[in-house]
Amino acid sequence: MRLIIIGGVAAGMSAASKLRRLDEDAEIIVFEKGDDVSYGACGMPYYISGEIESADSLVARTPDAFRKKGIDVRTRHEVIAIDTERKSVTVAAGDEEKQYSYDKLLIATGARSLRLDVPGRDDGRIRSLKSLSDARFLKETLTDAYSHIGLIGGGYIGIEMAEALRTMGKRVTMIERESQVLPGFDADMASLVEDTLKAEGVTLKKQETVEAYEQGDSIRIQTDRDAYEVDFVIESIGVRPDTAFLEGTAIEMEKGAIKVDEGMETNVRDVYAAGDCALYPHRLLDEHVYVPLGTHANKTGRLLGERLGGLERTFDGVIGSMVLKAFELEVAKTGLTASEAETAGIPFGEVRIKAPSHAGYYPGAKPLHVKWVYHREDCRLLGAQLIGEAGAAHRVNIAATAIQAGMTARTFSQLDLAYAPPFSPVWDPLQIAVNQIKCHRKKG
Repeated sequence: MRLIIIGGVAAGMSAASKLRRLDEDAEIIVFEKGDDVSYGACGMPYYISGEIESADSLVARTPDAFRKKGIDVRTRHEVIAIDTERKSVTVAAGDEEKQYSYDKLLIATGARSLRLDVPGRDDGRIRSLKSLSDARFLKETLTDAYSHIGLIGGGYIGIEMAEALRTMGKRVTMIERESQVLPGFDADMASLVEDTLKAEGVTLKKQETVEAYEQGDSIRIQTDRDAYEVDFVIESIGVRPDTAFLEGTAIEMEKGAIKVDEGMETNVRDVYAAGDCALYPHRLLDEHVYVPLGTHANKTGRLLGERLGGLERTFDGVIGSMVLKAFELEVAKTGLTASEAETAGIPFGEVRIKAPSHAGYYPGAKPLHVKWVYHREDCRLLGAQLIGEAGAAHRVNIAATAIQAGMTARTFSQLDLAYAPPFSPVWDPLQIAVNQIKCHRKKG
C-alpha cells in the first residue's frame, strides 16, 4: 500500500507515525510545502516572547528522524492538484512538477491565516502568525526598532500575542471588530479577559473595522472610527481550511472544510482528511463543525493511522474543549456557551459563581469564575467556562468529561472529587456552581 499524505504537521505526521508502527511494509510519502514538520504551533507565541529560547524546542521530530523510520518526508513540495479518478497527485517542487500515484490519500493541509483585503495590506511590516517560519520571522524582526505593535483581532492567537509582545516590552494596540474579545466565549466571561488586557497595558479598541493601512515611516491603521500610528502590524483575524487546491474535485466540502465520516474518509473512496482542514461531528449538536485545534488534529491523525493499519477505530466527535493563557489568567471552556445554545435552539439555563481556587484559609487562594450552561428540561450539563489565575486549566477537563458522559447537574454534584485545603475548597468550585442549578423535581 502506498499512502500519500499532504501536510506534515500534527495530523499528517501522527497518521504516518502510527501507521508505520502498525505496518512495516506500507510505503508512506509525506509532501509538506513548508520547511518544517511535526512542530508544536501552539508554543510559537512563547518562542517569540523569549520564554522558549529556541524554535528547535518546538520541533518534535525532524524530517531526517522520520526518514530513518521509513517515512519519506519531502519538504518544499506542494501538492497543487489531485486526480481522484486516476488516484494521483501533482506536486510542485521548485520549477518542476511531477505526478505520483497513491492507493490511499490523506489530506492534512491544516489551515491558513485569513488576511484583511484592504488598501496597503502588502506592506512587509504587516504579517500573520501561522507557521514556524512566521514565528522565526517575527522573532528576528521585532527588534527595538518596532516599539508599537498593532494587533488586529482579539481571538486566541491575538490574546496570546498580546501577552508575548508585552513581555517583550512593546506597546500594543488591539483592534477587534466585534463587541468583545474571544468571540467563542460568552460576553460576561470575556469581559474578565478584557479587564486583564487593559490592566496589563494593552490598548483595546472594540467594534472597529480596519479599512486601510497607510504607509510611511510608521503604519497608519485607518478604521471606521479612528486612526492609529504603529510600527508593525500582526493580523490574527482567524483561519480557514487550506484547501483551495481541491476546488473542482469531487471531494465534498463546506465553506472550504472537508466533510468526512466517522472513519475520516471523504465522499471519495480512499481519500481521507484530518486536522484543521476537516469538519468534525459535534457531540452536542446535530451537525458537523469547524473547530481547528491541535488536540483534534493529533487525535484524528492517529485514528486514521490505526484504521489504515487494520484496526477498527471511529472518531466520536468534539465538544470544543480549549484553554489559553492570558497574562496571569487561565481561560478555559468546553461544550456550548449560552449564546451557542441559544443559536442552536436548545432550551438552556445558565449559572455563574465566583469561588476561591482552594480553601480560603490556606494562603494563595485566587478567585475563580465558573459558568455552567445546562439543558433546562433535563438538567444535562452542556457547557462550562472557567477563568481565574489558578484552577481553571485542569478543572475544565473534569467538566469536559462530565459533558461527554451526559451527566446531569445532580449527578455531577455528587461526584467524589478529591479535597485538600491547598488544592480545593471542600466543595469544588465546579460543584458550587452546579448546586445553583434549580431544576430538580421534588418527590410527590
